[in-house]
Amino acid sequence: MAGVISAASARTRTTVLLNLASIVEKADEQVLPAVYFFIMRSLKCTPSQLGTLTLCRALVQALSSPISGVLGDKYDRTHIIAVGCFLWGIMTSAIGLSTSVYQAMLWCAFNGVGLALVIPCIQSLIADYNPPEQRGSAFGLMFFISAMGGMIGGFFGTNVGHFQPLGIEGWRLAFHLMALVSLVTAALVFLHAADPRRKGLISPLLLSELGMAHAHKDSMDEKEMLRHATGSHGSLKSMLNASRPASGGKGTSVSSHFRQMYEDVMTVMRIRTFQLIILQGIVGTTPWCAMVFFTLWLQLLGFSDLVSSTIMATFSCGCALGAFMWGLIGDQMSRRFPNAGRIITCQLSVVTGLPLSALVLKGLPTTTVGGGPMDELLLTYACSMLLMGFVISGCGANNSAMFADIVPEELRSTVYAFDRSFEGGVAASAAPLVGLIAENAFGYAGSVGEAPGATGEAQNRSNADALSSSLLVCLLVPWSLCFLFYFSLYSFYPRDRRKTKELSAALAPHRARSDGRPGVFGSGGFRRIAND
Repeated sequence: MAGVISAASARTRTTVLLNLASIVEKADEQVLPAVYFFIMRSLKCTPSQLGTLTLCRALVQALSSPISGVLGDKYDRTHIIAVGCFLWGIMTSAIGLSTSVYQAMLWCAFNGVGLALVIPCIQSLIADYNPPEQRGSAFGLMFFISAMGGMIGGFFGTNVGHFQPLGIEGWRLAFHLMALVSLVTAALVFLHAADPRRKGLISPLLLSELGMAHAHKDSMDEKEMLRHATGSHGSLKSMLNASRPASGGKGTSVSSHFRQMYEDVMTVMRIRTFQLIILQGIVGTTPWCAMVFFTLWLQLLGFSDLVSSTIMATFSCGCALGAFMWGLIGDQMSRRFPNAGRIITCQLSVVTGLPLSALVLKGLPTTTVGGGPMDELLLTYACSMLLMGFVISGCGANNSAMFADIVPEELRSTVYAFDRSFEGGVAASAAPLVGLIAENAFGYAGSVGEAPGATGEAQNRSNADALSSSLLVCLLVPWSLCFLFYFSLYSFYPRDRRKTKELSAALAPHRARSDGRPGVFGSGGFRRIAND
């Protein structure tokens, strides 16, 4: 009984720490765009150069994500998360010490390595800790909590940016404080989080998989089941290797270890549903990378720092609520339509976001009645941004849930890592693209407030209009393509989902716990069948 209580406690503690790491990761990510205005003024850079800061981080993060996936499927994922938090904390502080935009680009790139180690392992752990019918809400909760972290980071960065405590520019102080929080999070995760694969815990599906395996054994022997289930997913050897815990035994050579890693990667890459979700994800993530310019756009319109950050906080709040609610909707839809429910949910989220994007960027007033300050339009912009954030946040949680349905649990870190890699690598180009389109197609000129008085205000308003036009292009075109690409999943997702379910049932008898004993998943969480 003591083992049951201990396992349940470990699960709760780990879930809390995973969500904490998600909060800090998103906050760290959002501090940079939140202080674009101040960096532009301090380092004398253009919008395209600001976008390149985000590109450097996102591109390196994308290229490094496969490392996280491979390591996460072989070693303790909580330790990998802790290392990632530590690394991004150090690099975040280094960004605050930069004296030129090129130095900042370098440190942003190294920051991407730390960020890359964290998210795939967090997503993999959440998938392991929750059964399929609850994964939409579980991922929705994760996105909700991380979005709240982004809201806090953005609000904090924008409002601290214009202060100079002890002669330190506020935007630099924001990075240093964010780094401190990251280092504390790294220590907490390293000391107190538990990986269920390494701590004597198991997947919530093992019991049902064993039952399914026994139900099939009368009509099909084990080897036939494995061959049938692997189908298009990969080789039988790769799947059997995936079902065994990582071993550092004497019989394991370096070459065989890397060969197994290669087989795991190729297994994931051959899954058609994975390929299609990545395709829509590349175009679907592009607008999110472009939206890093929202705070700068609001400041150029004439909103004060406090009001700009408040509007962005309501947007983040809408994203947070939307992620959680769309996750719940996806769970309900998947129960009613197992093979199409999550796809329908994602398409509904995307298509409703198109008109709202146009409304926010081009339909709202850019001057007040009587020529008063723009802060008078706070309520109008905040409500519109809240609604937009809510409706556009449906894909993340449901895509993550679908990923968990199409690979065995031992390869989940890999699938989430390559998702981040492919999507992030291409979509990261959206940030500098917004700046380039604004400068070359819509007439954005100069930096911030280079001309004095009314002339400077007029320049900022003109630049705000150019930036909003560029943003609209970078939102509507990718999301329209994303909506269309989802249609292809109606054919392939049901097949891949069925094959993985059969494969999991076939592999269940082969899955070994680190202590060699079976376990079950009950209402109290992961627990072992203790002999005491």
